[in-house]
Amino acid sequence: MGRKKKELFKVVIPNSLLGLVGLNDSSEVSNYKLAHFISILTHHIYSNYPDGGYYLKKPLTSVYLGTLYNKRYLSEVIVPLKQVGIIEVNESYSTDLGFCKEYGFNKDIIQEVIDEGYTEVYITKNTLINRINEWQRETLSRQIKKYPFIETEADMLLNLSVDTTALEQLYSQRIEDIRQSNEKKKKLAITNATRHREEILQLTEARDLLNARVRYISGRVYHPFVQCPREFRKAVVDEQGQPYEEVDLRSSQAVFLCKVIAVALKHRLITYEFGKQATASDNLIEQIIPLLDEPINVLEQGVYPSDFTAFVSAVFLDDIYEDASPENISQTASIQVGEGIYNVGSTVRVSGAKTLVGEERKEAKEKFFKDIFFNYYNKENYGVEGQLSISSEYLEDFAKTHNTVYEFCRLCALQSKEGKKKSRDLALLLQQTESRFFHELLPSALRGIEPFNYFVVHDALYVPQKHQEAVINACNEEAVKFFGVVPMFR
Repeated sequence: MGRKKKELFKVVIPNSLLGLVGLNDSSEVSNYKLAHFISILTHHIYSNYPDGGYYLKKPLTSVYLGTLYNKRYLSEVIVPLKQVGIIEVNESYSTDLGFCKEYGFNKDIIQEVIDEGYTEVYITKNTLINRINEWQRETLSRQIKKYPFIETEADMLLNLSVDTTALEQLYSQRIEDIRQSNEKKKKLAITNATRHREEILQLTEARDLLNARVRYISGRVYHPFVQCPREFRKAVVDEQGQPYEEVDLRSSQAVFLCKVIAVALKHRLITYEFGKQATASDNLIEQIIPLLDEPINVLEQGVYPSDFTAFVSAVFLDDIYEDASPENISQTASIQVGEGIYNVGSTVRVSGAKTLVGEERKEAKEKFFKDIFFNYYNKENYGVEGQLSISSEYLEDFAKTHNTVYEFCRLCALQSKEGKKKSRDLALLLQQTESRFFHELLPSALRGIEPFNYFVVHDALYVPQKHQEAVINACNEEAVKFFGVVPMFR
């Protein structure tokens, strides 16, 4: 009987830490627990750079660490790294609120990873490899019990037709584009592209649902097609070998923001008083969540303030990023003077008119997110030396035009239990609302179409070409129930 082939589990280690993991000539580590933990933090950085929270610490529960490394994980892994300053630990946690301790590298090592100073090595310890694989399977099993829709989506993922030849071509083109580009972090980009290709290929080889690599994290569903390069999704093909088509919701986060504000207003969870800052019920977000499924019309006449109705109209019927761009918002007065026409001071903008395209619209959208959605509102809530102020001229103009939306975002930041990132609670609420619509409510509308496999990427569905129009119609039907108004699915 021959020897069992050695199993290799790839991990990524910053070059300055290679001496800690006991590396041999075959790139195999002997200090496998330390190597795996270091690799988790390394992966957190390069997989989220540059757009994600790569600079934030990684939350890891004591149950997870204890299961993988045994109960001595503190003395064998955490303490040695912390004592020499390699990692920093956010010691605060709350069992009630579901917050666990968070871990991250020091700034120098974070920069080392960003500067592509890392090496791929291998763990060969079967005990740890088996624990990692079993943890992933058990996690999915627990989530399926809690969120039944995950099982359905995992089953569809396993039954997608992936053209592996096309995937290899797309991957090769991606690598060539990276090498020929002006991108400074080429190794980082190639590492991520390779990882995404491997995860998609692993999906095609999965032996059962628990190997589908589906996860529900912070209100969003993740699987191999979520964070991969957009073009890799073209490898999913229909019966005719044609790539799936995308059906996405335009201005999705603004759409869901309208929904949650409308719920808060209808249930009088926010109190507005002229000339003063608005006030909210305690635990505003927690009170909104169980009310999200109630029928509501976000444009119902006589229910909402006129400034909020104008905002909703711009989101659902126009282009909010154009309407609320710095140039337009500085001139806007919320007085409607005709059908689809608003008095905007020195100019008149016709609803639906397009002046921002391409990079200009992208910049306006990013400004909107940064200053309004995910502003920490420290100056507005706490002030500087006791004096309240406003973060930017753009935010001030927005507050004058859409005060209801401004006050809601400010109040969410005020009530946030986050130490620094005060926008996190609102972001999670919007993600949960998005997930509720796309993963739990929409599938019932899609059942009216002949059976087919599809997959969801946040605010978009990927579907066979022949079903695209029917899927858009189903989205519109479900949107009427959820919002009372149809946003734009395209």
